[in-house]
Amino acid sequence: MKFFLMLFMSLVSAVSSFSQTWLDDSCPIEEKISNEEYTSANPNNLLTLIIDQEGKLLMKGKRKEGMSEIQFKETVYDFLTNPSKDKSKADSPKQAIIALGSYGKHDSYDLILKYVREVYLYAWDTASQEKYETIYINLDCKKRKKVRTKDFPYNILELDSEKEDKKPGSAPGVPPFSADVIDN
Repeated sequence: MKFFLMLFMSLVSAVSSFSQTWLDDSCPIEEKISNEEYTSANPNNLLTLIIDQEGKLLMKGKRKEGMSEIQFKETVYDFLTNPSKDKSKADSPKQAIIALGSYGKHDSYDLILKYVREVYLYAWDTASQEKYETIYINLDCKKRKKVRTKDFPYNILELDSEKEDKKPGSAPGVPPFSADVIDN
């Protein structure tokens, strides 16, 4: 119950002030995950979230229909923290990489990205409370960076092929088929 209360409180704070680059524009998040880091990571440290052609979520290649927002966020947070030391989840939050992709443009892609960011904000709030006895948004940029780099780095790789002009097979994720499909 305490977990749900903390999750709710962090979501309320996230909704009220969302955008560091997507949070508050005061302390940009500089970390970027490269395709090489993604492809060389251990499979258990990867959480791939793909929106298929029908707009349905695929999590680690398995379709997840009917998953609520809370269930999704708990699954992502559990993947990051791995409290039960499950071999199929991230070894540590520092090694966890979440890759997001979509076949075409779907509103659910932006929603999934928002949910993942809210999970990271919750993780940062939790770490900030433990270290500095205040929430993440109240920290200065130096302390925010310490929380992100030492506890929960923002290891997100957006596999959006339309943003980058790449040849098929050059990067992990969704292959570029932008000219093959016509939306009615």
